[in-house]
Order: sequence, then structure tokens, then C-alpha cells
Amino acid sequence: MWFRKKRIYADAAAATPLSARAKGELLRLLDVYGNAGALHKEGVEAKRELEDAREVVAKAIGAHPDEMVFTGSGTEGNNLTLQGILRPYIREGKPAHAITSVIEHSSVLEPLRALTKEGLQLTELAVDSEGLISPKELAEAITEHTVLISIQYINSEIGTIEPIREIAKEIRRIKKTKQTPIYFHTDASQAPLWLDLKVESLGVDLLTLDAQKIMGPKGVGALYIKRGVQIEPLLLGSKQERGLRGGTENVPLVGAFAVALKDASKNVVDRAEKTAEIRNYLWNEIKKRIPEAELNGPEFSHRAPNNLNISILGLDREMAVLGLDAEGVAITTRSACNVADSELSYVVVALGDTNRARGAIRITLLPDATKRDADTISAALEKIAKRYTTAI
Repeated sequence: MWFRKKRIYADAAAATPLSARAKGELLRLLDVYGNAGALHKEGVEAKRELEDAREVVAKAIGAHPDEMVFTGSGTEGNNLTLQGILRPYIREGKPAHAITSVIEHSSVLEPLRALTKEGLQLTELAVDSEGLISPKELAEAITEHTVLISIQYINSEIGTIEPIREIAKEIRRIKKTKQTPIYFHTDASQAPLWLDLKVESLGVDLLTLDAQKIMGPKGVGALYIKRGVQIEPLLLGSKQERGLRGGTENVPLVGAFAVALKDASKNVVDRAEKTAEIRNYLWNEIKKRIPEAELNGPEFSHRAPNNLNISILGLDREMAVLGLDAEGVAITTRSACNVADSELSYVVVALGDTNRARGAIRITLLPDATKRDADTISAALEKIAKRYTTAI
């Protein structure tokens, strides 16, 4: 009897499916067609739904509603942060220095590097073999002209959980002796399903979120901007979102995002433990079948619970991804934002072994992953590795 084999989606760091509750909210709000800036009944209804969603998003991270700005993506949130804070300094000819890491998402690295052509001083901190930033080294890199520090919470490729709270402590210590402000930003797009995101506890001034990473819809995200932080808009021409993000708000997407984030913020510890158990089981099965497989990045205590980034020396990683897809397993080689780039993963290279980057693949599980899924992934990977691995 013919039957369709179940596909296993293990590329959650790139995008997640829409949860049933988020989909239901999206469908409900599709009938809310008024412009939230209008004064008529339809506009007032849209405004009410928009602000209800803003309150839900703010509550999920322990913020005030007026500290949340809705964006079109995590990439936009990062760009709004970096350019919105740094450009005024550059325009006025003031010395401006920023600090980030060499393994940040491209939506952080590329804007910062572009700004160096206009006068920004930039420090890109190295990481250790696990992809971890040293809070002490970061503190030593701060100068009298440091304005902005941007360090991601979870790395999207190797799953490293950076010591955000420890970094925030170092920044606060230095702020006491510094006259000019230092703003601390974290791209937390990968974090809501796995880690606590209360901004007061984290000690950040700005925090980026992206709905598509948390079982929400694509095309919407949010940026937390702490009260008192001065920032300029990227999109000009209208005054939505406190004047920081021009353009009519997409109420259905915002509402669905709010539901997804609210759900993500519940039972985080249980979800993380359950998924980590499956991830650990998967890694053990892979090692049994492919003993030469190596783990890229941190030990599991410092890694996102759903992340495995592994290298098999001599593996043709692009062919492996295609072969696994034919077997019904979806994984990738690196961040989706760079997937068309034929170069090696700069994140894995930064760990210190270029050869491992040549055979690196990323597996990121959904929260509902099972041991049966892990068995299927490991068996398929063994089959494909034998087919597309050559001797070094």
C-alpha cells in the first residue's frame, strides 16, 4: 500500500510553522481591516487590537507597552537599533565606537561594518572554541567613545547562549565612571522558546524579537526600547509606532505574533528540558552511527536546547542537505540569511577550525520533536554521509 512518509522539519532556527493558536488569531484579525490611525469605528477597532497585542508582547518580556515598537522582522529591529542610535553621532561628527562579536547575525555585522565607512569605530570581539564572549574582554574593549554594544542572546548557527547578564553587569560597572551613555542591545530572536526574557533581569536597553522563530507568522517582529533611550527612525514619512517605524501597522500579523510570544513565555523550563532530552538522544544516536562526527560550539549546558551543529570531515554539506531533504528531513548548513552564500560559515570558522566548517550542518528541532524523529534523522544522516563524504 502506498503511503506518504512523514517529513521531519529540523530547521527551526530559520523559521517555525505557525502554531494553531497563532493561526486562529491571524484568521480572526483578517476581518479587522481599518487603519489603526483613523478616527472612525473601523480604525478605532484596529487601534484597540493593536494596543492589546502591544500589551501582551510587553508583558511577556516584563516591559512597558510604550517600550515596544513593532517591526517587519528581526533584521529590521537590529537595523533600527544600530543605525537609529549610531547615526546621530556620526552625522554630528562625534566620535562613536561600537562593540559586537565576530559571530553575530549578519543583520548586525553588516550594518555596523557599513557604518565604519562613515566614521564608526568598531570592535569585533573574538569568541572561544565554544562561541562564548568573555565579559571581561568586552569590558576591556570599552572606550570613552563607546556608545553601543550588541551581543546576541543565542547564536542561530551553533546555539551558544551568551552571558548577557554578566555582560550587563560589566557595562553597569563602567557606566558609573563614564559621562556618555552606553546602550546594550541583544538580538534575542532565537531565545523566547528556550530562555527567560525578562528585560529587567537581563539588564539590556534594547532587545530584538522575530515572530517567525517562535511559532508565529513571518513579516513581523518587535524591538524593545527602554524608556529614556534616544533613537532615530529608519522609515520616514509617517508617525506610526511613536514615530520610529512609519507605515500602516499590520494588525493581523501583530496579533498573531502576540499570541505566539505569550505561549512561548509559558512553561519555558519544561519545554527546554524536554527538547534538550531529545537533542541529547539525537546526538548520541548520531555518534553511534557516525563516530567521526564532531560537535561545533558549546557543551550542552551553554547551548540552546534544540540546537546541534555538527561536522563530518569530507562531507559535501550542500549535497547532504539535498540528500536529507529527499529522505524527508529538512536541515541546513548555516543561517538562512546566508544560505545562498557559497562561502563557509563564518560562525564555525570563528571557532578556530576551518576544516570543520567545510563539513558543518545545523539541526534545530521544533518543541514537539520526538525520539522517533531523532531515530529517523540519525538513520538518514548515516545513509547520506556515506554517500557524500570523501576522504580528506
